Amino acid sequence: MASPLSGNLAKNLACTIHGHIAVIYGSEHLAQVAHRWKSQVNENAKTWAFYEIFPELNHNAVVGFQFPKNLGRRLSVIMLRPSVISDRLRVRYDITGKLLKDARISYETVVSRGESPLAQTMSTVMLGDYVSYYLSVLNGTDPTPAKAIDYLKGELGKLPK
Repeated sequence: MASPLSGNLAKNLACTIHGHIAVIYGSEHLAQVAHRWKSQVNENAKTWAFYEIFPELNHNAVVGFQFPKNLGRRLSVIMLRPSVISDRLRVRYDITGKLLKDARISYETVVSRGESPLAQTMSTVMLGDYVSYYLSVLNGTDPTPAKAIDYLKGELGKLPK
């Protein structure tokens, strides 16, 4: 992590997530990117992470911001937002941010980069991969082995076919 934090969004986001449970929000073409971020953070950084998708999270997840009361300080929400969105979706992001702030849950909004949905998807996937790598460094863990997965596969391999 020799390069400076300033100007390195991936490092900054890794520092934001470090020591917290990561919750990744996405919408439209970034919905599955949010799933990818969650998986990369789990596997590479060996860290708890979850994901939710707009607009569904506005029907359920926002209600859960209340309890348990002390959990909010342990969470870090990253909202992945397409650079071009409808006014209605933009309002959803804004209101969700206000609800998170009111619940004292830290969050960051990451606006995707690129002119097309594909470019935005790919650039946001790559950003998440770097975030998970830098988070693994902060956690002092090697991102390559997945001992828990290897153990699970080994145990399942012992079952009769």
